[in-house]
Amino acid sequence: MKVGSLTSVPIREVWKDEARDLTPWLADNPGLLADVLGLELELEGQEVSVGPFSADLLLRDVSTGQLVVVENMINPTDHDHLGKVITYAAGLEAHHVVLLAERFRPEHRSALTWLNMISGDDYSFFGISLEVWRIADSAPAPRLRVEVQPDDWARTVRSTAGSGPTDRQMLYREFWATVLPEIHTAYPGWSRASKPQKQPWMNFPAGRSGLAFVGAFARQDKESVLRAELYIDTGSQEENKELFDELQAKGQLIEEAIGEELSWERLDDRRASRVALYCPVAAAVTDRELWPEIRPWLVEALGRMRDSFGPYL
Repeated sequence: MKVGSLTSVPIREVWKDEARDLTPWLADNPGLLADVLGLELELEGQEVSVGPFSADLLLRDVSTGQLVVVENMINPTDHDHLGKVITYAAGLEAHHVVLLAERFRPEHRSALTWLNMISGDDYSFFGISLEVWRIADSAPAPRLRVEVQPDDWARTVRSTAGSGPTDRQMLYREFWATVLPEIHTAYPGWSRASKPQKQPWMNFPAGRSGLAFVGAFARQDKESVLRAELYIDTGSQEENKELFDELQAKGQLIEEAIGEELSWERLDDRRASRVALYCPVAAAVTDRELWPEIRPWLVEALGRMRDSFGPYL
């Protein structure tokens, strides 16, 4: 077998200009950042206005709804871009901050590490280096490498000292940590999410901005319930209700495909709408003994909803 050698390619040979070349390429390929960050990302916009300035990229974590701001550069890191990405994150109220560069200077790596150390559990700072490689005369292949990321172990230690998630939030995180591997196994490629959340819900992509398939613990008629749902929230109440009505008009076909009746919840007093399946076993996340029963139901129900709604989304 003939084996080739990897050759490093200067990234400026591939992307001549940050704004005209690199930023649009990253916007067209959010999956690359999603893979390296372990988040399920969708693009919100590029060159997003922040007062008189503009952030290179703004993405949203589908699993949590949290914003991710990205500042990218072709050169090694500098004070200018580090200051910009912090300013943009503050203006956009982003939870995750990404500085992407060809190479990280030690002082900027230390600054991002320090920001992670002093930040709460919901806020993260990432340093990502962009490399390009080629084998012989092959096309250049990009590679993103994590230079700086939150120290989850240290955060866990701080949490036990009383500054982190509550006991119930830790239970949610533990439950979703058991659900995610089953989702990945049952439906390969559906979600890139790898970090379990501390909220009572977990989102999965619906293939359309403003819509998500969601597993959620909730209260209904004073009873704890677990549901699988299609959650509709584009940011516009009028658009949400129109989408809901369009789907409900096809409700018979969707329910035939899913194999049971759905709960159509237009929620006229709220901005969002939902369509849901409810677990036949009433359970809260604190009912740990029921997890082996409710977890497979949720995974299977989310898959059926995805398959049934997919053709209409």
